[in-house]
Amino acid sequence: MDEQRDPNEATPSAAVDVSIDAQELIRDWEFLFLAFLLFGIGRLVWLYLYRPEHTAFHLGLSCGFVFSGALGCLMRWVFRP
Repeated sequence: MDEQRDPNEATPSAAVDVSIDAQELIRDWEFLFLAFLLFGIGRLVWLYLYRPEHTAFHLGLSCGFVFSGALGCLMRWVFRP
């Protein structure tokens, strides 16, 4: 087998050491996105159980929180393989 490298071959990126402060900040954002996700799901459950007036407002607010939380979880998954 040839040991020559193909210039078009994808190579894994080098692991980057992150400072303790940055790790703490990342953990805080992960907690915030998880809180958004749980709060949005909780509001959707509340909306389903109690059926308040002006449902569109509550549904939009709940879906916004769920979307933000899910986006945060996806960002964590993408940036931390």
